[in-house]
Amino acid sequence: MLTYHDVLTADFGPLNTAADKWRKMADEIHKVEIEYRDNVQKITMGPTWIGDSATAAYTNFAATRYEYQAAQTQAKATATLLSNAHQQFTELRKQLENARADAVKEGMKVSEQGHVSFDYQRATVGERNALRHDPDYAKTVRESEQSWQDYIDSCVKAVNDADKDLKKDLEAVVKDGYGAKNDETLGTGFNGDAGKVAAADDQKKQERMELASLGMRDGETLDDWLARLQRDGVEKLSGSKALADLFAGVQKGTVTAGAFARASFVSVMTARKLYKYIKHGKPITASGTYLGSRINMRVAAAAPGSFWSKLPPKLVTALTGSDEVAARFGSFFPRNRAHFVPTAAESNLIRVAQNGGLANAAKAAGWLRGGTLVGNIAATGYGIANLATYDGDMIKANPSKFATDLSGTAFNASMTALTVAPNPVTAGLAIGTGVVYAGCLVWENREAIGDGLEKAGDWAGDRLKDAGEGLKKVGDALNPFD
Repeated sequence: MLTYHDVLTADFGPLNTAADKWRKMADEIHKVEIEYRDNVQKITMGPTWIGDSATAAYTNFAATRYEYQAAQTQAKATATLLSNAHQQFTELRKQLENARADAVKEGMKVSEQGHVSFDYQRATVGERNALRHDPDYAKTVRESEQSWQDYIDSCVKAVNDADKDLKKDLEAVVKDGYGAKNDETLGTGFNGDAGKVAAADDQKKQERMELASLGMRDGETLDDWLARLQRDGVEKLSGSKALADLFAGVQKGTVTAGAFARASFVSVMTARKLYKYIKHGKPITASGTYLGSRINMRVAAAAPGSFWSKLPPKLVTALTGSDEVAARFGSFFPRNRAHFVPTAAESNLIRVAQNGGLANAAKAAGWLRGGTLVGNIAATGYGIANLATYDGDMIKANPSKFATDLSGTAFNASMTALTVAPNPVTAGLAIGTGVVYAGCLVWENREAIGDGLEKAGDWAGDRLKDAGEGLKKVGDALNPFD
């Protein structure tokens, strides 16, 4: 059984050196095979030698050439196994090193033998007091220690399993089995099927590398886990940790900015809808119907022969929803108001489904609104799954992130409701959750925003200083008294 210390100190370089020598051996055997084919086996293939001795020689010479070919296959397969082992051991050791770094980052220390323990020297006074007087906190620390220990042990085990597989495959690759045509030395020659062993090793290596990095770690949310997998994927593809860090930073910033823009925009636009409803009695349209209403306006006002006038009516209806179906199955009598006949954009899909079935609800929604609904439902489901990965300690450790995830899930849920059933209640919920979500995003990223503003201010100050110096030089040049 390999140990933590073995994995971190082993020299894997000789594996590649040996692999290169096995490839060169295959090349040399190939030269011998060609020489044998042209100068020895060839004499049994012509008309100059016939009879029983020629027949026996033909069989034996073909068997000898087969062994030359099988020896090449075996040598190449051995080289592949050794190269795979070098790559796999190197990557698995890097995962172990990353696991150790992550453990240290989370307040642990890892000994040279791989034993994980809470780092009391880096603990705050409050944490030390809690360890002495708060049994629950002490239990949490012990559980965290064990979790990191298990994770590091699993990384060591992955290397040990790979080492055992290498030994087993090296033994299998030299075992002669049932060869192809002309194999007359069953069990005592070279393995012509050695390539199958190498191919199986390739598959096993890929599975091990994927499984070793796919598991969620202690203290990771679903968001954190997916972000880490994406970052690790970029690092593996590019071989650059700096590029992976840059990708992760840009992606997080882009997603955060996009989420803030969406929450802010939806809150403002929905507030306008609610204001018009209260002030002028205008119906509230569902989320995801803005583009559809613009298309309908273009089609209605299109001049004969224009692009919009040539669009098939059925296609437009499929995209934007059927006003006819919405009016037939979605109309109702509000209290103290006249009979309300909604358009497709204003229809309550629940009411349409109750009166006309799901198929008519889909017709009333149209593809654009339906796509928005599917997206909102998926985002809500993901948000709920992400929230389920939190525990009390994770919330205490990063309350602003939890608030962002919670308000984001609530916002997506309210958008789902507004898409299905547009009314003052769902509009109000969308506005409220959107404002809270946008605020939480700003609060969670306040340090990054502050750094960005500071850098922008420094940049602007430098530019103004440069401009001032430039104007001064121009003034000096134009000053006739200077």
